[in-house]
Amino acid sequence: MFVDAYDQLMEHGYAVIPNALDIACCQRALASIEAFKRKHQAMVAPNADEFGHLYRVVNLHLALDSLADAFVESHAALAVADRYFGRSAALYTTLYYERGSEQSLHRDTPYFCTKPSDHYLGMWLALDDVDEGNGPLRVVPGSHQLPPIDVEALARELFPNQESIPKISDKGFAGYQAEVQRLSDAHGLSAREVHVRRGDVILWHPSMFHGGMPHLTKNRPRRSLVMHITPMGVPVYQLDVFFQPSKPVPDRASWRYYRHRDRKIAKFDQIDFGHQYVMPVRRLRWP
Repeated sequence: MFVDAYDQLMEHGYAVIPNALDIACCQRALASIEAFKRKHQAMVAPNADEFGHLYRVVNLHLALDSLADAFVESHAALAVADRYFGRSAALYTTLYYERGSEQSLHRDTPYFCTKPSDHYLGMWLALDDVDEGNGPLRVVPGSHQLPPIDVEALARELFPNQESIPKISDKGFAGYQAEVQRLSDAHGLSAREVHVRRGDVILWHPSMFHGGMPHLTKNRPRRSLVMHITPMGVPVYQLDVFFQPSKPVPDRASWRYYRHRDRKIAKFDQIDFGHQYVMPVRRLRWP
């Protein structure tokens, strides 16, 4: 299983690891999330849809140890990640979803630009069964091996003033993804859906072109936890560094870590709800 999953990750750009997390651990995580939602109704309500489903909650694991447990107990997936990094994987940030992301095809690299490069993996845990009805992940196998894009030349087209490339830019992100799509089409690559069961994990390479299919059955949840993992201490930068690879930046992360059992987790002080509003961890963890 371990060797096969690692080979699949390196050859295809992603790997599905069935039963990576025990169902009982999934159930504990879901129970703690429901208790959290009941306890903090006023705080979560602005993020919820008409069915009460939350969308893109950043770093909920900092308030709920059951989600941190889900990371450390995904042993088979972490074994693949450790081999990919050549050292122990740590948790950088997470995204919690209760419905499909429905994101267009994209690479994570503009917003997860590491030093050294490619010291990042996406790790997607299914907390529900996921099929064509509730917004499965879609991937473009082989897209991590497309020819390199001259990001500095692209940046000169997108940003006339090279001294003020922003960290976050819809124009910059879209321009890069359009180039990846062009290359993908030119090499005859196509997307496929990935259907999984509760407890399965999908790992993907930083240059994997991936996205989310439409969530057709809106009242049916698609609860999942996306974990962004790196080796401990590896810094993660955004567009301003991604488009300027030679820009001098620190080679050590500025954030601290804490130990959760046998793994390290980056320590931040806020939980972000859909990039619309934030709440301090201390208020949600120890009200």
